[in-house]
Amino acid sequence: MGGSRAVVARGVSPRVLISLTDASFDASLSSALEAVGFLVDSGRDVHAMAADASADYPVVVIDEQSHDWLRATVDLVQRYPNIRPVVLADIDNPDVFLVALTGGVCGFCRTDAGVDAVVRTVQSVYDSGVAIPRDMVGPLVALARHGRGHRLNTIAGPIDVTDREWQIMHLLLQRRTTREIADALFVSTGTVRSHLSALMHKVGAIDRDDLIAMVERSERR
Repeated sequence: MGGSRAVVARGVSPRVLISLTDASFDASLSSALEAVGFLVDSGRDVHAMAADASADYPVVVIDEQSHDWLRATVDLVQRYPNIRPVVLADIDNPDVFLVALTGGVCGFCRTDAGVDAVVRTVQSVYDSGVAIPRDMVGPLVALARHGRGHRLNTIAGPIDVTDREWQIMHLLLQRRTTREIADALFVSTGTVRSHLSALMHKVGAIDRDDLIAMVERSERR
């Protein structure tokens, strides 16, 4: 995402919503985006947007400090498929990154990224629909070559999982309940519990929260 700072085409005023926990950075980013032609709205809760029929922002910028940001993002994209979320998050685990990507996140920046870097990411997402960090391209390619859904990185090391276990883990990382996972996959809650039990056994987790933590903590190893 290097290069010079992009500018929105003349005569075009796309809207962008910024919902960040850092008020100072929120204000600086708003000013920078307005300077290159975006119409910026800030201060709105991304969770509330999922139920807001008037939401019509092509790009939404949130950060990983927002409570259950991944679930909120997935809910938002499911309700408004044209919205392109940009997330400020430190995701190093390709499994977690893929969960976010398949959940609808279109652009990513590290939490320590400067304002200009975020502006370029927003511009790229607006222009081309996606902005993937260079350091995630290699792991994603490797993950695709080995077959999506068969390898999962955890704090205890990589484990082999079935396609169904992979699907359930994706939804679990979105903080979905057992019932919500069952409804999404068109299976019974008993089937979901059986797969969760198998996953927990494979990684040595004591419960579903421990399972989630073992996957998410692996990105910080």
